Amino acid sequence: MIAALFLLLATPQAATVPVPAAQTAADLDARLAKARIIVETSMPAEQRDRMFHQMLDAMMSNMIGGMMQGDPDLAKSLETNTEAAKLLASFVERQKKLALDDLTETGPEMVEAMASAYAKRFSLAELTEVEAFAATPTGARFFQAGTQILNDPAVAEWQRKLFAKAQAREEAELRRLMDELTPLMEKHDAQPSNS
Repeated sequence: MIAALFLLLATPQAATVPVPAAQTAADLDARLAKARIIVETSMPAEQRDRMFHQMLDAMMSNMIGGMMQGDPDLAKSLETNTEAAKLLASFVERQKKLALDDLTETGPEMVEAMASAYAKRFSLAELTEVEAFAATPTGARFFQAGTQILNDPAVAEWQRKLFAKAQAREEAELRRLMDELTPLMEKHDAQPSNS
């Protein structure tokens, strides 16, 4: 989920990619088979857990950095309250472990989902070109570097700024939601039940 969110944020144009029409079921099957090869090549099963681990480490680190940047009072409080800082660190580690367990468990489903998405969006000829590139040493490095890109200082700084911006407006947004939601809930609770 985290990876999908990052990819959506990083590539907003992906939603506007033209989708080739499937001429036949056999054509779609061929595209799906080709797409599976591409996903398996770009995320080899034996390296997947390490890739997930790198991605989660980078994203969680950048998210916490952004939270501290977006809420200087929280950062100061955690500097002086070591017990709270340890609790937060423990929470973050637990969330990383849970997310890694989820990603590991659902890895095969992710491969199938990604293959299906590629098969819907690219023609067999395009997928054949991508497969040929992915099979080269440069292609393999390019695709497998995807999770490591999150550790790049420029990307990490962008993520921290993004998380800081979200953190800075979180309280106001939650207050606004509650201000809008409370009257609706009170109105609903005041109405007689239809049961």
